[in-house]
Amino acid sequence: MSALRYGIVVVPKLDNQEQLLALREKYDPLFYQVRPHIPLLEPFTPATLGELENVGAFISQVRRRIAPVAVDFHRYVEAGDRLVCPVDRGRDELVELHRTLHGCEVLSLLNSGFEPQLVVARIPDPTRRAEARQEAGKLGRSLGLVDALVLVVIEAGGDLRMLASYPFGIGRVDYYDDTLG
Repeated sequence: MSALRYGIVVVPKLDNQEQLLALREKYDPLFYQVRPHIPLLEPFTPATLGELENVGAFISQVRRRIAPVAVDFHRYVEAGDRLVCPVDRGRDELVELHRTLHGCEVLSLLNSGFEPQLVVARIPDPTRRAEARQEAGKLGRSLGLVDALVLVVIEAGGDLRMLASYPFGIGRVDYYDDTLG
């Protein structure tokens, strides 16, 4: 059994969320899991439960100084087994948030640069993924608002499960799992 991995994502509130959820239900076999999201950090594995609690405390402190970020997306592309949208408006703010969460500048030899993108769906079949991209392209521009950081657990198959949501600017934490609460 492998160690659990965790990540930090944002789950934008989107103007065309209903249409994207219908698209996910049609093409993504795991559509019922996390909604379309933007990963902010590479997955990590804490050594102890105490380290995971420290991650939660760090996220809680960082988010208090962050204002909501308006985002928009204009195009859908395939990336591996996923359908994604590069972030147009809001990109610079999300890159800065990535740097803040990372805690330091990443060495250029180790990382070619963080480019935020909305993960719309995970579609293993290449033909169905191409169909989904065509169908998503008809939706046009997506507008959204990022107003919380979300700590997720990444399960063995790469599926995400939300653990806690940390809304920007306030002290409330919404727990979806009792790991941290």
